[in-house]
Amino acid sequence: MNIGIIADGNRRWAEKNNLPAHEGHMKGFTAIADEVIPACFDDDECTAVTIYGFSTENWKRSPFEIKKLMEIYSVMCDKFQSLFIDKKVKLVWAGRRDRLPKILVKKLEHLEEQTKNNNFFTVYLCLDYGSHDELRRAVKKAGENNEPEKFENYLEVPTLDIIIRTGGEQRLSNFCMWQAAYSEFFFIPQFLPELTNSDVKKIIEQFSKRDRRKGGNKK
Repeated sequence: MNIGIIADGNRRWAEKNNLPAHEGHMKGFTAIADEVIPACFDDDECTAVTIYGFSTENWKRSPFEIKKLMEIYSVMCDKFQSLFIDKKVKLVWAGRRDRLPKILVKKLEHLEEQTKNNNFFTVYLCLDYGSHDELRRAVKKAGENNEPEKFENYLEVPTLDIIIRTGGEQRLSNFCMWQAAYSEFFFIPQFLPELTNSDVKKIIEQFSKRDRRKGGNKK
């Protein structure tokens, strides 16, 4: 089971608490690291989580906010390093690799290399990621390898079973649109910094009760 997280509401949480936006982003990252991932670890059926951290459209934000976000992702790499090695978690970075700060690219690629043989769990981290962009790149790579009909094999994120969007919005925002074909959606009002381990476990429990026919007959 692969759970997708559309990480939304950090700035609104910060505004609600009279804090600068970057503190909301840091609090959101903390929720991912301390609440979401451990909840997924605890479920035997869950093998991966896919985190939508920074989209191809997020470059439209202010230079100051982008700078702070990149600093947070750099800290995130440092925190994840010991956790992922200890827990045998593989990191896969999905997204463009030509626009993020060089020091962050180096950290992400180093962590990918360090964890590539881990097999307990996988974290797909979507940074400078957009589904349209991913599809274009996958089609191009498939064509270069003379197998255009197999472009799906060149996508960076596998099929998603669950998609959780925090913050109350109800849209995909260019996240894993191919992989979401038969996903079960959970749009929840909590901002990402408010998401708890218990919230994630309740969603997984609700998911287990849904009838996923995928276009077939009801059992």
